[in-house]
Amino acid sequence: MGLIDTTFAPIPTSLLADWGQNITYIKTTTPRVYDPTTGEVRGGDTPVTVKGVITRVSPRESEGLYQTTDLKVIIGTNELGTYYPTEADRIRYQQAGATREAKIISITTYRGDNPVYHSLIVRPQ
Repeated sequence: MGLIDTTFAPIPTSLLADWGQNITYIKTTTPRVYDPTTGEVRGGDTPVTVKGVITRVSPRESEGLYQTTDLKVIIGTNELGTYYPTEADRIRYQQAGATREAKIISITTYRGDNPVYHSLIVRPQ
């Protein structure tokens, strides 16, 4: 384990436990297959409850690549372990009393030998 892991790994867990909200992280565990005959999409998902902070994407960090409705979600690695988010995964969260779902469109992982936390850009669906 590297110095960054021993020094910084506990910080996101502590901050997210205090300030984060419950978010359902949906891992796409098997490839999705579309059946054109039935119109059905098949594939498996694994939901995991994680703590996260949801904010707006600032214009400085978007570089014109994101929509105004896109969100930035910071999640720790306590619940996901060494799993790295992928763009096939999604998140489900509460907003104004309604359950919303968003697709992950960009991922930045901060890490040493192991992930410390993940910063996701998501697009509400």
